[in-house]
Amino acid sequence: MELLKTVKVFLREYRIKPRKKLGQSFVVDRSLLERMVDYAGLGKDEVVVEIGAGFGFLTEILAEKAGKVFAVEVDPKLVGVLARRLKRFSNVKIVQEDFLRLNLENFDKVVSSPPYSIISKIFFKLLNTKFKVAVLLLQKEFALRLLAKPGEKNYSRLTVMSYVKSEAEVLEEVPPTCFYPKPEVSSMVVRVKPRVEPVFNIEDWKTFEQTVKFLFTQKGRKLKKALQTLSKQEEFKFLRESFKGFPYLEKRVFMLKPEEFCEISNLIYNLKRRV
Repeated sequence: MELLKTVKVFLREYRIKPRKKLGQSFVVDRSLLERMVDYAGLGKDEVVVEIGAGFGFLTEILAEKAGKVFAVEVDPKLVGVLARRLKRFSNVKIVQEDFLRLNLENFDKVVSSPPYSIISKIFFKLLNTKFKVAVLLLQKEFALRLLAKPGEKNYSRLTVMSYVKSEAEVLEEVPPTCFYPKPEVSSMVVRVKPRVEPVFNIEDWKTFEQTVKFLFTQKGRKLKKALQTLSKQEEFKFLRESFKGFPYLEKRVFMLKPEEFCEISNLIYNLKRRV
C-alpha cells in the first residue's frame, strides 16, 4: 500500500509515535477514504468538518470535493505536518483544538475517522449539533451499539439517543489491515442523518436525557427497582410513591423500547411539574 509506506516515513521523519491508549491509528487505504467522501455526497458549495485530520490524506480528498474544509487536529506535531502538506489548498482551515472543546457552527457535513478513545463523547456532541449528514469510520462495537435492538447485548443509552435524534446506517465493514498500526478490532463506515422531525413527542429533553442516562446505569434491573433507586436522589424524591401506576414496571430496562423510555420520561416530567 502506497499510503502505508508514506505513513511509516512520516512517523519516522516527524518522530511521531501513535498513542495506543488513545486508539490512534492512521487509515492506509486510499480507496476507503475516497468511498467515505463519496458516501457524503459533497457539493462544491458545502462546508465539511474532519475530526482528527492526522496526516491529511482524507483532508486532501475532501478539499477537492467541498467548498471549505475544517481540519480539526489536537496533536501539535500533526498540525505542523498538516500545515506543510495542505498549504496548496486555499479552502482548508486547520484548527488545532480538541473537538470536544470546539464550538464550530455553520457547517454542512462531517467526514471523519475520529479517535476511538473519545468517540462516544464526539458522537453525543454531534447529536446536539446541526448538520446534514456525517460519514464516520467507527469501531465495530460502537457502530453495532448504534443499531442494536431492545434486549440485545449492545443495546445502550447511545442506541436510544441515536434513534431519537438521527437515522444511522452501516455502509461497510473495514478490516484492521486498512490501518496502521493495526487495531485489534474491525471498524465500520456509518452514515448518520439527523431526523427532521422527532419520532415521538418528548415533553422535556432534559428530563428525557436524565431518565435514559440513569436507567441504563440500572440496565439489568426491572424498571420498578430502577425507579426506586432513582427516587432516592434528592431531585427525584417526588417519585417515591408516584411511580406505582407507571407502565412496564416488571420489564427490565434493557428490554424497553425507545418510545417506552419516552413515555416514562414524560410521566416523570409531568409529576415533577406538579411538585
